[in-house]
Amino acid sequence: MRTMREQLIAKGIVVRLSVKEEVADTKRSKKPKEQLSHRELQELMGSNRETFKRARGGAIRRNR
Repeated sequence: MRTMREQLIAKGIVVRLSVKEEVADTKRSKKPKEQLSHRELQELMGSNRETFKRARGGAIRRNR
């Protein structure tokens, strides 16, 4: 037995869709990826920042 859709196509009531629509590629970005150096990544993460600590007298001094 045929399906209902196949029977309608055979009688010419429904037109078969043979052309697929092109779907835009939205998963990939069009611009090239930015290559960051190791130093730039550390700077962005804040791992090379100076650290400060209060001394005994209450003054803020740089940690060594």
